[in-house]
Amino acid sequence: MGETALYDALARVNRDLSGHTGKKVIIVFTDGEDNSSALTAVTAIQRAKGAGIPVYTIAQGSAVTHRALLEQLAEVSRATGGSPFVIRNTAEVRGVFEKISQDLQHGYFFLFQPAPADDHEWRSIDVKVKATGSLKVRAREGFFPE
Repeated sequence: MGETALYDALARVNRDLSGHTGKKVIIVFTDGEDNSSALTAVTAIQRAKGAGIPVYTIAQGSAVTHRALLEQLAEVSRATGGSPFVIRNTAEVRGVFEKISQDLQHGYFFLFQPAPADDHEWRSIDVKVKATGSLKVRAREGFFPE
């Protein structure tokens, strides 16, 4: 089994994509725990939250048996506006990617201009919808002002 630098890779992809315009999404597909990253899970999650790119995580194989890893993957997904998935066999892969595709096709994109700030402290975002039915709001948790 090779080295897995999951958190380093997540931070690098976020950094690489942040310079590109247009709609972006990251899909993390992992079969095990991180065992060689220089970054901690907490640091990688904080950087992902700050980048504002939705992260969809997919755990499979031995990753499914690591509760702490599943919690970390769910946290990064929720914090960025993505969704976490767990698959137990290859037949489930298609369904997961169909759900992600539907999510991306049926989402709304809202922009806002926050007040200028010099402190660069984390700002929480709380999005609410006044509607009945099965509408679900999934959004990033906040941002760091520039």
